[in-house]
Amino acid sequence: MFIYLDNAATTFKKPLKTYLELFKSLTFYNANPSRGSHKQSIKAGLKVYDCREHIKNFFKAPTESNVVYTYNCTEAINYALTGTLNNNDHVISTVYNHNAVTRTLYNLEKTKNIKQSVAQPNSYGYITIKEIENLVNKNTKLIVITHTSNVTGTTTNLSEIGNYCKKHNIIFMVDCAQSAGHEHINVEENNINLLCIAGHKGLYGTQGIGALIVNNCSPSPIKFGGSGSDSSSPLMPNYYPEKLEAGTINLPGIMALDGGISFVEKNFNKIQGKTIKLTSLLLNFLRSNNNFIIYTSKPNSGVISFNLKNKTTQEVVDYLNQNNVYVRGGLHCTPQTHTFLNTLNSGGTVRVSISYFNTTKQIKKLITLLKKLLDYFKQFLCFKK
Repeated sequence: MFIYLDNAATTFKKPLKTYLELFKSLTFYNANPSRGSHKQSIKAGLKVYDCREHIKNFFKAPTESNVVYTYNCTEAINYALTGTLNNNDHVISTVYNHNAVTRTLYNLEKTKNIKQSVAQPNSYGYITIKEIENLVNKNTKLIVITHTSNVTGTTTNLSEIGNYCKKHNIIFMVDCAQSAGHEHINVEENNINLLCIAGHKGLYGTQGIGALIVNNCSPSPIKFGGSGSDSSSPLMPNYYPEKLEAGTINLPGIMALDGGISFVEKNFNKIQGKTIKLTSLLLNFLRSNNNFIIYTSKPNSGVISFNLKNKTTQEVVDYLNQNNVYVRGGLHCTPQTHTFLNTLNSGGTVRVSISYFNTTKQIKKLITLLKKLLDYFKQFLCFKK
């Protein structure tokens, strides 16, 4: 058997509720939701509505109509940025951007002449409101924050930035791909205008499903097609969620996500407690040996990045892979983060990412393998001084 520790990319094991909802979607609800007047289509449409309401309640959005289903978090980010920013607008992002943000903004710099400023972390690795304030100018329209870094696990305080944005009439956008399921996120309380959600990570849904929560702003469509309503018009409907939901939505993914969220709601404290316990176990070992360079300070997200001094990331990843322990090495689609960490040109980091379904035994096995790797390098290869 293998040990899967790449849950920041996608969770491997899912709760039973996810599997059951996926099965039910294909067995009892399998029709095109709201695309017909027959009973099966109506039944599927009502189920989609129920799932939408569940997401609304989980993230404390204003209404279920504010919840837009997307193919993934990347599509949600594209909707949010491309549908909101206009020519010559100024946007503030951070060094923790995923390429879903970085590349979308790069494209908008070329196509819409937007301007971008990138906020740097303080000495503790946190993005502060002070740094944000220093970058704001008269054309600042939007601030986009990565809630939890998928490299360092650093989590940014949303309330301060959200309050600032509301006060200064700036759109506040949050990428919560890595934090959803690990952190409580309240759209209204934190004044979040655009929340971009991945379904297949900490929410234990399937791949191919995400969501965008829209609150007190109105991004334009960037994809066009059937919506199940206003079919005689050449325009997309001018109301949510249909305004952004072109084409047949992913009913199996939606219902599986609904099952995953139910599991997280019921077990949130247990998930958080176990994640912190297992992450701390690994972090304490890494901190006990000065041959490791550690890029994670707190264990809240289950993300731990490190390197072995004078050894490549790939050497460590290959060794673990040969021993059936699956972690991820490289840049993790966040080159700006690695520029900040000074790991861009050295292959990035080794990333271990833990889920609720990992065990103490598995983390101890990883630690044993890392000890053996250290001994091997010391005995046969020697560490450079």
